[in-house]
Amino acid sequence: MKSIRNFLRRARMDPARLDLRAFCRAYLEEMVRGLDGRPSSLPMIPTYIETSREVPRGERVIALDAGGTNMRVASVSFDEAGAPLIEGLTRHRMPGVDAAVSTKEEFFRILADAVRPHLRGTDRIGFCFSYPAEITPQKDGRLIQFTKEIKAEGVEGELVGEGLARALAADGIARIILLNDTVATLLAGRNAVPGRRFDDFIGLVCGTGLNAAYVERNALIRKLGAGNGGSMVVNTESGSFARGARGAVDDAFDATMANPGRYRHEKTISGAYLGALCLFAARSAARAGFLSGEISRRIEGVASLSTRELNDFLLYPDRPDHALGAACRGAPAEDARALYVLCDTIVERAAALVAVNLAGIVLKTGRGRDPRYPVCITVDGTTFWQLRTFRFRVESWMRRLLFGDLERTWEIASVDDAPLLGAAIAALTN
Repeated sequence: MKSIRNFLRRARMDPARLDLRAFCRAYLEEMVRGLDGRPSSLPMIPTYIETSREVPRGERVIALDAGGTNMRVASVSFDEAGAPLIEGLTRHRMPGVDAAVSTKEEFFRILADAVRPHLRGTDRIGFCFSYPAEITPQKDGRLIQFTKEIKAEGVEGELVGEGLARALAADGIARIILLNDTVATLLAGRNAVPGRRFDDFIGLVCGTGLNAAYVERNALIRKLGAGNGGSMVVNTESGSFARGARGAVDDAFDATMANPGRYRHEKTISGAYLGALCLFAARSAARAGFLSGEISRRIEGVASLSTRELNDFLLYPDRPDHALGAACRGAPAEDARALYVLCDTIVERAAALVAVNLAGIVLKTGRGRDPRYPVCITVDGTTFWQLRTFRFRVESWMRRLLFGDLERTWEIASVDDAPLLGAAIAALTN
């Protein structure tokens, strides 16, 4: 049997064989091109969300978090010490999940009905809306398309904040600020450790999907025109990066997707794809003779592999109650070990590529040079926090990338309820 390491090297899935600093330079180049308005795989979307104002104490706003099949609503304020107070939290099904919504008026009415019980004593809403939207200078967003199987007629192309404001017109709502979960995660990090001084802030979502946001000087967002002072949060849409590590297996896997050619970087990293990619790679390795016939037949019989099931295999490789553990049961130890090495290495590569994203953004900010004041990277998402040792792998690769002449200081943070808190901070400071 051929060595599984040879397969991984040939498939460009072994991060130890990749020039990650070159990918980091390419990421930086794509960021600059996107900010300039030149062709780039990174859209670098201006959000018009500012971060210069301190979060006021004792003021209450409504925070609405909608980005999946469920949405959450609460009133949020911050005490004198900067600690958040979340009150009256309610959970609702996202309109258009269980049954199609026939009109945009009905869609916004359902949202308004969820918000209305929280309106006492405030006229501002921070709306974390994590579907593709074109953000306007008024800090609203025009929905490009729904994802996650939301079915609502007539909403695509509409300004989401404006639509909700119309539905709440009789309730005296003065302002709705729209942002996505990556931007909200960044803002939540600004308030994560009151009293600490950080040199800058980055938000990373690494769960079902992948994205990152950071603070950029307006003068460097050249596609907005000259003469812009101050700064704003930029949504990189990092999952679409097209100059990362890809080989023949990645190309073949991408060709099986509903959206081939798009979000190629995300398909090597995020929870929506990582389990399926490992299963596809295992089948490819088996067909190429890198696994024995018996375990090859068993792998062919595995219908699907979620990232949660992949994590079960990495944590409990001998348990038969998950697909890969069952496939390995009774197989030669060399085969079981080879399958484990294959999956573990693909996860290691995913962590290395997340580190490329973050290191590229840290370098773009020019911050974190003084070890007393690190860049705060706030992370939300189950892939980052729950996949076996993933967080520690990312940090290890970042240390390798940000050393020597590129040395920077950074710190990873986690914030509970980051989308809600970030939405509230956006409404309080913008």
